[in-house]
Amino acid sequence: MRNENKNMDSTFLQFFSVNLDGGENTTIPLRFYLSFLGGTVLKESFGHSELKLESGECLVFSKATDHCPVRPGTITLLCNPSIKNHPQFSSLRLNHSHPGKPYSLYEDLWGNWVWIYFRDSK
Repeated sequence: MRNENKNMDSTFLQFFSVNLDGGENTTIPLRFYLSFLGGTVLKESFGHSELKLESGECLVFSKATDHCPVRPGTITLLCNPSIKNHPQFSSLRLNHSHPGKPYSLYEDLWGNWVWIYFRDSK
């Protein structure tokens, strides 16, 4: 019996990226997340920018156009609590905190949601 739920051939279908709203100038969120996450800039332009993380994931920032509709997205980061000292951190708006829990929901300047799980720094 054939397994209909089997993954497709990896040469046919492969995960590529997480797509986020890049606002009017995608170089700004690209540089913002590069400052937090590091990585390699694959493409940087006014309307479309790509950041490849050392872990292999790719973040794509796009400007909404008639040919490229874009919606804000959500990413989840695992961080040391010291990230709160990063100069860009203050630009994230706290959306929802969970007292007694190690995570909070923030919103970036482009309307993307950022869940941050703070790992124990012990």
